[in-house]
Amino acid sequence: MRLTSISTPDHLQRNSFEILQAGIENGGGALLELLARRIGRADLSGIDLLDVGCGVRFTQTLINRSILFGSYTGLDVSLPVIEWLREHVEKKDERFRYAHWNVRNALYNNEPSAVPIRSCSTFPVEGTFDIITGFSLFTHLDPEDAEQMLRLMRKAVRSTGYLFFSAFCHDETLQTFKDADPDHPLSEAHYGRKYLESMLPAAGWQLVSHEGQSFFIADSFLCRPTESCACSDC
Repeated sequence: MRLTSISTPDHLQRNSFEILQAGIENGGGALLELLARRIGRADLSGIDLLDVGCGVRFTQTLINRSILFGSYTGLDVSLPVIEWLREHVEKKDERFRYAHWNVRNALYNNEPSAVPIRSCSTFPVEGTFDIITGFSLFTHLDPEDAEQMLRLMRKAVRSTGYLFFSAFCHDETLQTFKDADPDHPLSEAHYGRKYLESMLPAAGWQLVSHEGQSFFIADSFLCRPTESCACSDC
């Protein structure tokens, strides 16, 4: 059984006002087209995708725009988002599955039961994936969590797979890391580009390409797994 259309509740949308005004499916479609282009494909047919920090945008876009893909697994810290997606999508479409990841984040999850990302050894999903994405994920992570996130992603990718993620790296004067809005912690986590790229090899990644920000996305990075990972427990 497959869904042909869905409408996600407004209160579950977490994109910026500008993106919402432009239309979440317009943005979602543009980003999925960008992803396919960056890996040298016309589309994502047959691709098993893990989306970390999934929200609802890509699920709605994949279904309503009839975009080709293999399977989509979404991971998010928001229990209401995951509960809605499980009830209204996973139960009705075999291509989708979702998991709640109760990890601490200063912007999105301060629940007392949440655990630090740096204490996690795996994602709460089984299997490996062709592409792992982090759209607007590293834009809200501090360096310790970013390093651990890269290690966790490396464990979950197939040897022929890819990692694609975005990050705020447009400040060319920034050397390392800056929480750009301390009054709202990690609402804008800015990285020096070279500093962020220096994290990749230790986590088992090699950079394939980088593109600067556009309307729908911050700086974006495409990576491939190295033959051997520097992680001690990969």
